[in-house]
Amino acid sequence: MSEIATNIAVKLIQRESVTPDDGGCQNYIKTLLAPLGFVRTSVDAGGVTNSIYTRQGELKGTLAFAGHTDVVPTGPVEKWEHAPFSGEIIDGMLHGRGAQDMKGAVACWIAAIGKLCGEYTPLPTIQLLITSDEEGESIDGTIRMMEHMQANDSLPDAVIVGEPSCSEKVGDTIRRGRRGVVQIKVTFHGKQGHSAYPQDADNAIHHAAPALSRIADIDWGDATVGFPPTSCQITNVNGGTGATNVIPGFCEALIDIRYNPANNFDGIKSAIEAACADCDVTFEFDHSATAFSTADGPFLDLVCSSIKNVTGIDTLRDTGGGTSDGRFLAAAGVPVVELGTTNSSIHQIGEQVAVSELAVLTAIYTDIIENFEV
Repeated sequence: MSEIATNIAVKLIQRESVTPDDGGCQNYIKTLLAPLGFVRTSVDAGGVTNSIYTRQGELKGTLAFAGHTDVVPTGPVEKWEHAPFSGEIIDGMLHGRGAQDMKGAVACWIAAIGKLCGEYTPLPTIQLLITSDEEGESIDGTIRMMEHMQANDSLPDAVIVGEPSCSEKVGDTIRRGRRGVVQIKVTFHGKQGHSAYPQDADNAIHHAAPALSRIADIDWGDATVGFPPTSCQITNVNGGTGATNVIPGFCEALIDIRYNPANNFDGIKSAIEAACADCDVTFEFDHSATAFSTADGPFLDLVCSSIKNVTGIDTLRDTGGGTSDGRFLAAAGVPVVELGTTNSSIHQIGEQVAVSELAVLTAIYTDIIENFEV
């Protein structure tokens, strides 16, 4: 079973699929799943490849796996010790872009399904929701599949997202939720002029500085239990012409806010606007992700129990990290748990995963699938 997962992962890594390109990965996945009784539904949009693979089950309920075949760019190829799309295995380590994020997890889920089908194990309906637009803009990826499934009344009862959730060992951490994201561009307006004649100008940076200080000092309140506090970071400030004798007529600031469910977009927007109330200012708000959390219950218990059965680990039910496509699934009302490999080299030059991790993750996925109930 571990060899099957490794072999699939190698074949996926060898298909170059820098976002939003799929590189033929989803056609390859179809060839693996079709003999197991899966039917592929294509939901392509905006140059993005999206596939819903479905196998009707013998038992009640529908369990889905959500993943992506796109990867981030490699960076300077000459800095990779092993070619980024070689899929080389050296000393028990599988090398290549996507090894951890997340072609390895996709391979493990397919291997788990193959094992259970080969043993004629009665299963619930199984879906794989695979996109090539997770690492990019995420505009025409999982969200389009959710729209299709909602329109066709085919949403699953629960979803495993194969994001690399673990820290030191496979199974030590799952993501039960994520903070939301609000990104803001604030433009402070003034009047450009000569620095020797300040009476004839209006320094935009002088308006921006105290306002940005007020934004940095906003008290976002206590965090929801189980979530990190809301974080507000001013990530970029730009103003002026570059000349020392020109008073700037504008100043732009970029702000990144990661909020827990104790806050919401309307409250965040109001707080930022209030901090700039005495300024001539223009805002651009982008609410790119809503905070979500999967409640304690049978699905979370099953995932934790399967991890315990395979590894002996009492897993951490976490909500940290950035965003993932889990937000689109949660918005549709589906319980979501993120569980994949470790994440020590994701997006880095030299991305790699231990072959032994793939074996463990395949065993955990197998246990989850085999014991899933609604």
